[in-house]
Amino acid sequence: MSSTFAGNLITIGSIANLIVIEQAAACGVNITFREHARVGVPVTLASLAVLAAWIGPR
Repeated sequence: MSSTFAGNLITIGSIANLIVIEQAAACGVNITFREHARVGVPVTLASLAVLAAWIGPR
């Protein structure tokens, strides 16, 4: 699960991210660290909140 969070959070958190960014660049689409983080950080925080709610009450 931590690798999924790392991949969502930062571009270098997952080799799949690097592959997609490289392929996008080959097609003329530039994905910056900041653009990825603008979506990735909220998604990661929301995922952590759901996980905490799920395991917290036990």
